[in-house]
Amino acid sequence: MAKLQELRPPFQTGVIDIGAHAVRLDIYEVDRQWKFELLETLSRPLNLGIDVFRNGFVSVDNMDKLIAIASDYLSKLNEYNAVVSRVIATSAIREAFNKELIIDRFRDCGMKLEILEGTNEATLTFLAVRDALSDKPVSEIADSLMLILGTGSLFVIGISGNRMRYCEEIPTGTLRTSDTSGSSIPPLEQLKEQLRSQHIMRRIEENFPASPDKNINLVIIGNSARKLASLAGYAPKNKTDFVEIPQKSLIKTLENCEVNPKKLFRDPAGEDGAEVLAAAVIVKHFFEQLPFKKVLCPGVTTRSAVIADWIRHFRTPDVEPFRHDLATVCSAIGKKYGFDAPHAASVAAASSRLFEKLRHYFSFPEHSALLLEAASYLHDIGRFVDTRQHHRHSWYLVSNTQLPGITASEHRIVAAMARYHGKTMPRETHAEYAALSQEERLAVLKLSAILRVADALDSRRNGELSDFKPVLRARTLKLVTNAVDINSEKYNLKQKGALFEQVFGLELKLENNDL
Repeated sequence: MAKLQELRPPFQTGVIDIGAHAVRLDIYEVDRQWKFELLETLSRPLNLGIDVFRNGFVSVDNMDKLIAIASDYLSKLNEYNAVVSRVIATSAIREAFNKELIIDRFRDCGMKLEILEGTNEATLTFLAVRDALSDKPVSEIADSLMLILGTGSLFVIGISGNRMRYCEEIPTGTLRTSDTSGSSIPPLEQLKEQLRSQHIMRRIEENFPASPDKNINLVIIGNSARKLASLAGYAPKNKTDFVEIPQKSLIKTLENCEVNPKKLFRDPAGEDGAEVLAAAVIVKHFFEQLPFKKVLCPGVTTRSAVIADWIRHFRTPDVEPFRHDLATVCSAIGKKYGFDAPHAASVAAASSRLFEKLRHYFSFPEHSALLLEAASYLHDIGRFVDTRQHHRHSWYLVSNTQLPGITASEHRIVAAMARYHGKTMPRETHAEYAALSQEERLAVLKLSAILRVADALDSRRNGELSDFKPVLRARTLKLVTNAVDINSEKYNLKQKGALFEQVFGLELKLENNDL
């Protein structure tokens, strides 16, 4: 296969998607404008969900079947002369305690298995939907509640002003209930009780308030969502298609799914019937809780979202398409905990300015700008619990809050940055620091050092010093500002700048001068 840096379209590529109940292959043609078209799609049933959701692991028998299916798909990709391919896994493999063994088996067969973490899966889908609507004058998802109906998980996303504001993964998928109960038909009353017990609406109100006078749309995504749309008489034709389902038609379909499933499905106990029945219950739950202006169903799939992200990253590796969305999410989290919004914005601006200067001279982990901005917004939320120990409380709150668009490792880094944004030096005797890998510790040291300096520059919380100019001369980094009174900031910089000077080997100086 070709090296990524040598790729030039047109070419063929493919995505193997390992889900809870099927293994799918999509083969795409990427044209000279880097647009992609689906050439062929294949699907083979394999119920990994029964293994994992009921027992916690993938059985040896199913692991052998999985490797055989993936090997067949790889041969198919070779027939197309696909230059690159990706093998991804979602909820079932993600939750299996023997997932490392599965990854190793794939490696032995010459394949790299990527396990999509939950919020990353939701983020890629969200970006793909937004990109599909980029050519429209006014986006249909500007103010929406998005439901991604997976077989193992439900993702709930609040969108405001065309940006993600809230995202949560809920372990209530369209087939998880039936898999854990051992019944081929999902116990609908049990699923309804699960939805009620999750108190989803309470968290939506906290993070994404939807007032009665605010017109929001409902966006439903996933294989079962498209089947519901088809039953209502409307269905997206391809990944770029975006259909509106009349509410009367959808409500009638939802009620029929629950009351008369045998009239809708030849085999209501079969996989498709069970999946759609569960999806109908989930969608109806939200219909009963919130008023919606429109109901929309896009044709985006996990495979198309992954290939779109791969192309985006390959063409513009330095662009963070989710950066502004993550900042919006973090700001909403901060607001819930009563944070100082102007201070957080000032620290984020100062951190970004420092990072942009330093990244030309020092190495940083991938997505460092993204993580630094997230920590800038969240570093003080622990004050909601207690001011004196707010660094530790910030770590706890960040650690236990779902952050979309970043990996579990990156999430740990952001939480540790909040823990160490004060004067305390990271030590191996600290449980929070000891739990990090060597690479994560290095990232925390570098990024926390920058965060401390940015926080010190806004010690009076007036934003006056956020517009400074960093000047690097020899082993000194001068922070030049036109602010008149900088004595307080100089004192705080001396108190909190020690880690920065140790990590980067630079002396910090704050100077007053006209910019």
